[in-house]
Amino acid sequence: MLILAMTIADTAVSQTRPTVFRDVRIRVNRNETDTRLVDKDAVLVLDSSARKLAVTSPEKSLTIPYEHIRRVQFEVTTHMRGGALSQFVGIAGSTVGAPEAGMVISNKLVNDYWCYIEYEDDGSKIRNQLLEIGKDSSESVIQAMTQTFGERVTRATFSETAESVNKKNILDLQSKHSTTIDKKVRPLPKADSTKALIVVVCPALAARDVGKGNQFKIHANDRVVIVNRPGTYAFAYLDPGDYMLVSQAENASGFHMRLEAGQEYYFLQNSLGGTLKKRTTLSRNSKELVMYELSGAYYSNWKRTK
Repeated sequence: MLILAMTIADTAVSQTRPTVFRDVRIRVNRNETDTRLVDKDAVLVLDSSARKLAVTSPEKSLTIPYEHIRRVQFEVTTHMRGGALSQFVGIAGSTVGAPEAGMVISNKLVNDYWCYIEYEDDGSKIRNQLLEIGKDSSESVIQAMTQTFGERVTRATFSETAESVNKKNILDLQSKHSTTIDKKVRPLPKADSTKALIVVVCPALAARDVGKGNQFKIHANDRVVIVNRPGTYAFAYLDPGDYMLVSQAENASGFHMRLEAGQEYYFLQNSLGGTLKKRTTLSRNSKELVMYELSGAYYSNWKRTK
């Protein structure tokens, strides 16, 4: 009887003990005046006894009552770490992306999850936070979140998978463009009932790279419709129809998809390591993820010069 009582007591304690995950990074603005996004180590805690979710890091800490959580969305990503410092960028997959900047593993691809949390603050205002969950912890985090929040947890998936594109087959390859990085005005995309809206963000590998480096172009069939640099965004309105969408830098990457009038499509134009110029891969992503990245990016005011 004593052993049974101790076992029951131990089980009760374990069920109320907070669940802690340390293989986590939080994606935040550098400060109140510098909106560029950076990634920092964090700890994620699910406290079923206090009924609160907590994220703690030296840069930002959150404590959110369970009942204030509106949505938790996961998107898988394959991304690259490389360079002289710890850096991250999400790239293509059959599903979608997450952020980071950890210890450098040059030219190595790793699989992690983005975790987008939408919640109400104490004033009932809608807020959001983006986390990156390491591959080794991702399934445990998803399971714990699902057990805690049930139907409020979703996974974003897309069928488009980027493939290498031969640059010789790109009709508008030789076109020239200028780009002006607008750090003050950030126009926001709005749907058009007669056109398909595409929104493209080109995340920088590190905050110091924002606006620097080579151009990243988006080709829609036979013409360039967007030009970015690392850490910028742009959007375009296209006639409905079938398209080959290609992200082009030192290389080219893209996929076929059909665009419908009145619909919105969101993409990350991911920058990868290169010798003289950075390379790219295109991924289709959720609106939530891309708009979060857009909030820390500058607008690319570009024009064709040749």
